[in-house]
Amino acid sequence: MLKKIEKYLYIVSPLLILASLFYYYLKREFELFSIIALVVGIGGGIIFFIRFYEDVVRKITRRKFRYGMNSVFITLVVLALVVIVYLVLMDNNKVFDLTKTKRFSLSEQTHKVLEKLEGPVNAYAFYSKQMEAGSIRELFNEYQYLYKDFEFQIIDPDLNPSMVKELGVEEYGELILKYGGKTEKVKSNNEEGITNALIKLSQTEVKKVYFVTGHSEHSVEDYSNVGYDKIKAAIQAENFAVEEILLLRTEMVPDDCALLISAGPKSDYTDYEISLIEGYIQEGGRVIFLIDPVSGEEVLPNIVNLLARYGLVAENDVIIDPLSRVLSGDFLMPVVNSYTYNRITKDFRFATIFKDVRSIDITQDPGENIFPRIIAHTAEASWAEKSLKELSQGGKIKFDEGVDRQGPVPIMAYSSIDIPSEEATESEEEPQTPEEEALVLAVGDSDFISNSMYLAQGNKDLFLNMVNFLTDRGEFITERPKEQESVYLTMTAMQGRLAFFITMIAVPLFVIIVGLYFTVRRRVKT
Repeated sequence: MLKKIEKYLYIVSPLLILASLFYYYLKREFELFSIIALVVGIGGGIIFFIRFYEDVVRKITRRKFRYGMNSVFITLVVLALVVIVYLVLMDNNKVFDLTKTKRFSLSEQTHKVLEKLEGPVNAYAFYSKQMEAGSIRELFNEYQYLYKDFEFQIIDPDLNPSMVKELGVEEYGELILKYGGKTEKVKSNNEEGITNALIKLSQTEVKKVYFVTGHSEHSVEDYSNVGYDKIKAAIQAENFAVEEILLLRTEMVPDDCALLISAGPKSDYTDYEISLIEGYIQEGGRVIFLIDPVSGEEVLPNIVNLLARYGLVAENDVIIDPLSRVLSGDFLMPVVNSYTYNRITKDFRFATIFKDVRSIDITQDPGENIFPRIIAHTAEASWAEKSLKELSQGGKIKFDEGVDRQGPVPIMAYSSIDIPSEEATESEEEPQTPEEEALVLAVGDSDFISNSMYLAQGNKDLFLNMVNFLTDRGEFITERPKEQESVYLTMTAMQGRLAFFITMIAVPLFVIIVGLYFTVRRRVKT
């Protein structure tokens, strides 16, 4: 019986050794039974070699064995070449994202932010042993691929309480970034959160954006569907401070105002408020007007006239887009994807969706030092409906030749106003470079960045690009990270190693063994 077992040791021993090593590969630790299997396998191999030494030597010297070993040698050489090629490619890593939406690539905004960095970035992710840190590790690797000075650590807070205390970590899964001697907590564990934290760390100045109140405008403190609290958070994430201002209680627009926004006033501004805004513009100020169509008697004449003085025409109409029904929308919700080439939308590729939008055109003769430009048009099939009262009363929607304006219709525009220096005189032959550039931008809708719509298509990106353009932060006019639906297959570490073993080791090894079997068998027959 013992002799029969000895004859099969050459099969059993390698299997026990491989099984023990495979278990260690999966679990990353030896347990008692795997240690026993390893010891028995090695011992059995030694016993077999000693017991059948003469038989082994005799078989090794046979011609068939030499042929077989020759095949094994060639196979090992091929495998060695494959490993060498793999190592070379790993040292010269190139990433290709073939998905249509570039799902597995960092956004253009992240590229621009990383290009501006100077010096090391240190990232710390506090994940316990029970938490899956694979996705954040993969994301950090993408940042490191683009920016070589990006270093990261995955830290178990239970095992490193000193670092938890030092960095002020309050919960599991928290991310901390360090750059330029400053520290920033990441608000969301995704690309958008990390990139926004890098923006805050790299910017030395926090500019202030004011939203005008007092005329039933959208409020940045309103959490309802019509509120602006979400777009406020998006603006703050790009390192702006956001406040509301009641112009009727101020003597002037604050000196720290980098941008003044009027978001959907329901009643007209007073002469006093208009004078404050105009004085602010004449000093090189930047203003955004988001004005909705008005069906009643209140047509906002003071605001409309202020825009007209700077080459922008706010018509009292509403855009009808019959093709919106194709997108399960309403006639009054045009989809816009036709943009002019300008500093805001020159690289913008997303459609934007508006609700009850009026036309915003430009004058052909705006006056000296005023340069208006259209930003976007509606589709050709759309038109600007003039009969607002009839429309509000449920009247029939139809295009009236000679009354309504056929599309494409402009719905947003801006004017660049050169503010001459005080020393400039009319007698000068050469015009001087303006001391300041004021900017006034108008959009015929205020709902497109409300809480219920700001994530629709490119609405959020377009508005943030406007904000960055008007505050002289052109490097941040870009496409931002998009929230992606998760389609990942979640596996434990052991399952991942098992999948790797099957695909990268077991399957190729099976092919090699089968190939060797048929090669040896053919040579035996010949």
